[in-house]
Amino acid sequence: MGKTDELKKYPELSFIDEMTLPRLIENMEALYKQKYFETTGRIKQFRAADRERLLLEACAYYLYQGYVMVDRAGKMNLLKYAEGKYLENLGALKGIQRNGAEGSVVTVKFSLRSRRESTTPIPKGSRVTAGDGVAFETTAYAEIPAGETSVQVKAKCQSAGLITNNYAAGEISRMVDAIPYVDAVQNMTIPAGGKDVETDDELRERIYMAPEGYTTAGSLEAYRYHAIRFDSTLEDVAVFSPAPNEVTIVALQDGGVIPSGEYIENLQKFISRDDIRMLTDKVSVKAPQTMPYDVDVEYWINKSDEDRAETIQKSVNEAVEEFINWQKGKIGRDIVPDKLRYLMIRAGAKRVEIAKSPQFMTVGRDTVAVLGRKSIRYQGLEDD
Repeated sequence: MGKTDELKKYPELSFIDEMTLPRLIENMEALYKQKYFETTGRIKQFRAADRERLLLEACAYYLYQGYVMVDRAGKMNLLKYAEGKYLENLGALKGIQRNGAEGSVVTVKFSLRSRRESTTPIPKGSRVTAGDGVAFETTAYAEIPAGETSVQVKAKCQSAGLITNNYAAGEISRMVDAIPYVDAVQNMTIPAGGKDVETDDELRERIYMAPEGYTTAGSLEAYRYHAIRFDSTLEDVAVFSPAPNEVTIVALQDGGVIPSGEYIENLQKFISRDDIRMLTDKVSVKAPQTMPYDVDVEYWINKSDEDRAETIQKSVNEAVEEFINWQKGKIGRDIVPDKLRYLMIRAGAKRVEIAKSPQFMTVGRDTVAVLGRKSIRYQGLEDD
């Protein structure tokens, strides 16, 4: 989200006055020479292997470790520098805890081979798997009514982490626990909501944004804060009011991924909680609309760069990927071909021609520009 980039604007601090090991050795040697002269009346000159000099350097080394620990201890009290358990304790001042890893949630359909005259129960906790040793268990009791052949129920992964999202629809198709009369099972949706343990940077961002959540007036930043509170890995969150007392929240997942219906449903439930939603607000959570665009470009390289032409071609391809990721990384970001041209030239291209696409297009506040087709054609060397 980049909110904590504002922390970089605050001055750097040193609790030890920027002390370094060479400076500490120099100070100790100077003090030793001063005391030696005061005591003996003679000027002391150190040689590289003098016993006193070696002893001073050894002492300085261990004293400097103390300086480093003092500096670290001071910085661990500041949001800009804190990490690990120190950062978590700063979060305690705002009532914020580090989010743990969670398993994804998916909708699973249990099916009968044929209709039955009586109800078929699906016990809560029934487990299903894709055959890879990772199990999903149903979160509620369900029934296949008499005369019906299937029922859909939500299941949550027993494991945790982003990796639990990596299943295609229909891939989770094996039952771990046998259920009488149930002949088949498959996931109807793509699992969503699996998360790794919150990183320091993600936690730091939530702590920094915490004051935005204190409002009871449903401000833009308050809703953004609570969306990130639900999932600190969100790439972007757009909040706007299409009409009085109506709030629309559009969420974009990490890497510019469009959230699934399951994910949006869970975020909607979270945002609609009584301790988050303003009483008079009608809040709607949505996935972004998508605006497709193509990349169709040609480029040339300076003849003077002939020796590194192959490296430049690789860099230009990476520049195009950077543009694609930049374009899909923010909701409502206009399609800007000049950005693509700039990145390609920065990567080493002499000249860039955009054939038909991308052309400049405005993107709606609830929309993300996503790549359709991509064509990058290197046209050879050209005189400078």
